[in-house]
Amino acid sequence: MIKASSMKFWIILISACTVSTAIVLACAGDWGPEYGTSNFTPEIFVDSAYSPFFYSDQFYYGIGHDEAQITRWKYDLIPEWNSWLNKALSREQVDFLLNTAGPQAIDSAAKTSPTSKKAADFFHYLRLAKQCEAYSLTPIPAPWEQDSTQKKIPFDARGLDRLLEQGLTTATDPFLRERYWFQLLRSRFYNGTPQGTIQVFDAYSQKFQKNKLWYRCLAYTAGAYRKLHDYAKANYYYSRVFDSCDELKTTAHYSFHPQEESDWQATLALCHTPEEKATLWQMLGIFYSDPIRAIARIYDLDPRSEKLGLLLSRAVNISEQRFGHGKNTDYDAPYKQNDSADRALAILVTRIAAAANTAKPWVWQLAAGYLHMLDHQYTTATNDYKNAESAVPRERLPQAQLRLLKLLNTIAAAQTVDQTLEQKILPDLIWLDSCQKDNSFRNQTAHAWVKSNMAAKYLHAGDKIKSECFVSRTAFYADTQNVEGLKRFLSKPNKSPYEQLCSRFSSIQREDIFEYQAVCQCLNDNIDEALTAIRQAPMAAKTILPANPFNARINDCHDCDRQAAQKIKYSKLDFLQKLKELKEKIAAGADVYTNAILLANAQYNITHFGNDRAFYDCKVLGDEHSSPELIDSIFRDRLINMTLPLKYYTLALNAARTGEQRAKCQYLLAKCQRNQWYCRDLYRKFDTYDYSGQVFTAFDGFKALKQYPNTSYYQEVLRECGYFRTYIQKNK
Repeated sequence: MIKASSMKFWIILISACTVSTAIVLACAGDWGPEYGTSNFTPEIFVDSAYSPFFYSDQFYYGIGHDEAQITRWKYDLIPEWNSWLNKALSREQVDFLLNTAGPQAIDSAAKTSPTSKKAADFFHYLRLAKQCEAYSLTPIPAPWEQDSTQKKIPFDARGLDRLLEQGLTTATDPFLRERYWFQLLRSRFYNGTPQGTIQVFDAYSQKFQKNKLWYRCLAYTAGAYRKLHDYAKANYYYSRVFDSCDELKTTAHYSFHPQEESDWQATLALCHTPEEKATLWQMLGIFYSDPIRAIARIYDLDPRSEKLGLLLSRAVNISEQRFGHGKNTDYDAPYKQNDSADRALAILVTRIAAAANTAKPWVWQLAAGYLHMLDHQYTTATNDYKNAESAVPRERLPQAQLRLLKLLNTIAAAQTVDQTLEQKILPDLIWLDSCQKDNSFRNQTAHAWVKSNMAAKYLHAGDKIKSECFVSRTAFYADTQNVEGLKRFLSKPNKSPYEQLCSRFSSIQREDIFEYQAVCQCLNDNIDEALTAIRQAPMAAKTILPANPFNARINDCHDCDRQAAQKIKYSKLDFLQKLKELKEKIAAGADVYTNAILLANAQYNITHFGNDRAFYDCKVLGDEHSSPELIDSIFRDRLINMTLPLKYYTLALNAARTGEQRAKCQYLLAKCQRNQWYCRDLYRKFDTYDYSGQVFTAFDGFKALKQYPNTSYYQEVLRECGYFRTYIQKNK
């Protein structure tokens, strides 16, 4: 048994090199997919090994920055060593020794493990390899954790190098010798000279197979040439690593950096085959230079090169970022090409597509069609797609890409929307909608654009109802006829298949409209109509309000009211029924003061300023408005309106019989006046955040309240309301 060790976890035995570069942690945001606006899916036709180099707003697609330097080889090393040891140790034991064990644990394991020459050689090598980790596998700290004043202590590797050289020259097993070579070369890179690194590589590179470990050695050697400022050879070596070792593609790419045209030409001169030149052009086309030039050079070298696909996908993905950003983003086709790079790309892709001599001609034909569509050349795009149809593989994703692009072209080309267009695109709209949870190809941008474009076309044609189904606009609900028209459409029996789709697309459904109408009727003091509407929205009717809407505080405190114990929990339906009851009592002349003030409290609390503004939360009006300017301008006035609270507080004041009652009414009236002033004067222009105007005013309610200094309510207000205290001090 191997005993566990409490030594520091060094994570892994051997890792890739990153030459003279600090890795910065990339922070991905919550602003949509990292590929931005896209309908062209590289995953469909580009080898997955190239995926880090797909277009992205991060550094590398899917990973941000390459931070796998320590863990990259973990799952390769365990089975390699386990196999070499003839399974003398279990996989778990090998994993522990390679990735966790410190010197004491290794010594303990060596004493208790099965005795064999291979096991002894393994433990001898492992002790040396662990020493190499001390300088080669230290994690790179984040910039904010780095101490610029702390100097790195030089490591004297002379003794370690002698032992590594001894192991390299005396070991007879090729597997073990190769690993000694790797450790010695790595030590020379970190602790010796660039020339020493190159010397070790040149002396032994022909003696080992070109496997992953060999290319790791080549990567260090490339770094040594870079230290010597021999950029031509460094970049050539990095290109060989990039082309031959998928695990090191990002490392090689990150370190690859042509300096001048002269060293670039010198790098090309080192190539032995067109394939090697194509790799260099591919690397240059990723981030560093004009991808169009790189595509043209690779195509000239080998039209069937698999390296073309990545550069094509990047070029198209970059070009399509303006998709949907024309003069009229709702109605026009995506955008008109106005950039020389866009035009050059379209010309090149069209030429290659027409030649049909690449490894995947259909990809170039689809790309040409898409670029033509983006340039409003819809007929040309249609022909491109027809050319592609016979060659597109009969597989789900390639067929999905073709279908998506054809749909976009059809809608973009349509000058208006009519029944013929509706029937033509209906199957594709149903299909596209069903794909929204399918992340295997990019369809979310298309889905949003199709809905927006169709909504604009319907609006242009005067069909406001279908337009609203595709994209909801708050302005639509400012017109009662629109609201009733949408309600009739959604309630319509025996809808056609296309009408059913429109209904399904609509973000506002029948119950949402009734809930909205119930809120509006309540805010207009039409309680019977509000009750009728809310009963048609049973789910909304059951919604429990977070606070008691019939209470009033001196200082508004929504959280306090919501946390307070409530004997009665009011649903929206219960609340409206209670309002009806209060109005009926007032009409009958029963305790008008009490019922009026309760009714006023309720109408106050369901405005933006009250403790139960959740009453108006719904799909149409929106929710969670933390300040008035965040309320849509179409709805703002009705949600901050103090007319009904003022009406019923005034009614209560007129029915008041005592000074206490009058004092309370006057203060609650002042709160309403404060809100009016706040919205009218302090926030004169909500949308431009104009905070000019008075910072203090004397409300009529304050003036009237001043007449009741001997009431307990007056004293309570004086204690709790600093604004009122300021007013009294100014007007003694």
